Amino acid sequence: MIRSSYCGRCLLLLSLLSAGCASGALSQQREQQILADESTLKELMARGDASAAVGDMTRAEQYFVAALKAGGNERALVQRLLVVCVADQRYPVAAEYVEQYLHRHPLDTDLRFAAASLQAAIGDAPRARALFESVIQDRPQWAEAHYALASVLREEGEPDAVADPQDLEYLKLSPRGPLAEMARARLSHRGTP
Repeated sequence: MIRSSYCGRCLLLLSLLSAGCASGALSQQREQQILADESTLKELMARGDASAAVGDMTRAEQYFVAALKAGGNERALVQRLLVVCVADQRYPVAAEYVEQYLHRHPLDTDLRFAAASLQAAIGDAPRARALFESVIQDRPQWAEAHYALASVLREEGEPDAVADPQDLEYLKLSPRGPLAEMARARLSHRGTP
């Protein structure tokens, strides 16, 4: 990846020089700035990962936010931010990061699922429900999304007739999954086979 990135910069530099679009000194300064930015970004990510590894989640968050501002991969950094905020039990902060990301990338189903889970954790059942429903619409075969939606529906006080089909769908898709026993218990408790 480093080699292809470097080659891409070299090709860009050569094309600028051959087209006469930049002076040699200006192109050299630009190349040095690109290398400095990449080094800074790599350092920020490495420091964030190191801070998280030793349990300093607040500092890890700061480094990952700085890496975002430095132009790092937004999706990867938001995922890291979610991990450190959840590990630190800062669910509202994690929810805010993912909601901001989804505002710019509404089609990211994986992070919509994470957002729905966080909304459920902070007690915003209506938002969690809407997000889980949109996840299921995009990926109806995602068993865990059905189970999570059933959980939110039950928490909202929806009738069994509304929540049970989601547990049944989970069991259909993942009969031996990690949540199968709980889904069966919820259904048998309510008299559903």
